[in-house]
Amino acid sequence: MPKIVNKTEKREQLVQAAIPIFAKFGFRDTKMSDIAIHADVGKGTLYEYFPSKDELFLHAFRVWFSYFAEQMQEIMETEKDPRRQILSFYTQYFATIESYRDMYQIYFDFWSELTRNPLLNKQDISDVYQSLRDLFTGILEDGIERKIFRSMDAQVTSVAMIAMADGLLLQWLIEPAAFSIKDLGGVAMTSYINGLC
Repeated sequence: MPKIVNKTEKREQLVQAAIPIFAKFGFRDTKMSDIAIHADVGKGTLYEYFPSKDELFLHAFRVWFSYFAEQMQEIMETEKDPRRQILSFYTQYFATIESYRDMYQIYFDFWSELTRNPLLNKQDISDVYQSLRDLFTGILEDGIERKIFRSMDAQVTSVAMIAMADGLLLQWLIEPAAFSIKDLGGVAMTSYINGLC
């Protein structure tokens, strides 16, 4: 009797196998055969789930960001103070980055390819960023309503918060010996959050 395969689970396994290969070789130099070998599947199987390297790369990006969106949702369910919600998320985010530095090299490729590769559907990534902006906007609006944060444009502030995290990440990836992203990220976000009060 043939083995029944959970296709969703298999796709996720293939994405998890692809991320370190993209991180090691970069998008341009990664071959689908490299990913298939690392995933311990035939190249045909990989193409069955992902018709192109572009599609696999984009899916990896979505998985990466959805992971952090899930973390944020979990924090919001357990932490009720808006300041602590934001700080807890960034503390966890920066600690994860520092622990898995090699994996985060893929960020350079994500941003670079998304701006110049016409085969990648930018709307998918726009949706991911919008979901993160919506999460932070909701937290900020809750804090404003509860008089924890001063009055502000919560949507604009959420964009700035995400941009600050992206900027710290890029600087650290370029020069990791210059600072601890976990330590500096925590200090930077604490200062920023205090400025919102």
